[in-house]
Amino acid sequence: MSLEGAISTPWRSAGQGLRESLSLVVGYAPIAFSFGVIAVQSGLTPWQAVGISLLVFAGASQFVMVAMMAAGSSGLVVLSAVLMMNLRHLFYGPALATRLVALPRRLAPWVAFGLTDEVFATAMSKGTSRPLEPAWCLGLAAGAYLAWVGGTALGAGVGAGWASDGGYVAQALDFVLPALFLALLAQAWRRARWPVVVAAAGATLLGMVWWPGHVAMLVGMLAGALVGSRRSRTQCSQEATT
Repeated sequence: MSLEGAISTPWRSAGQGLRESLSLVVGYAPIAFSFGVIAVQSGLTPWQAVGISLLVFAGASQFVMVAMMAAGSSGLVVLSAVLMMNLRHLFYGPALATRLVALPRRLAPWVAFGLTDEVFATAMSKGTSRPLEPAWCLGLAAGAYLAWVGGTALGAGVGAGWASDGGYVAQALDFVLPALFLALLAQAWRRARWPVVVAAAGATLLGMVWWPGHVAMLVGMLAGALVGSRRSRTQCSQEATT
């Protein structure tokens, strides 16, 4: 391979990943917009709202963070809740690494930072048909990140202009994140994963009887993962005996 080809290949892969992030951009932008509005109308400044998206980039965790901050929760409680909600990301990196052709150490932190649920799902789906370049993953994550931060900035600016409405806009936009989760659950249901959905939803609802919402969500995630892993092992056993 020529020197010019070797230099251009990572950039070409990153550009391809950026183009393939369009579906994520379409989904991220309105949710990020609603986060910006809700954050400002919960008492944060526009710069603080954008700063959270720049540094955290964790979707649902940001909504929980703002809600807990608005309720007067201590920094330690907020931090522990966000960390528990994102424990699942510890498993994303090793799983994705098996689909990469290589992962230079200098790129690993950047790939890990951009590994949201949707980025991970898209990458794993693409990785079933071909090995993935780290630069492609960075391009995919970059598109999602820019959409999230840009949507937050736009929403924060609009929310600041609507600050005198008593928070009614924020209340009207509260449906956006639950709607996203319902859409993901519906997709999982169509894929014959309904036992996982039922286990996760049931454990979460039951857990909310005794624990705070973020703890109940973690219990639901673990219950869904346990049921999903048992189903996978059962299917593998059936395939091995046929």
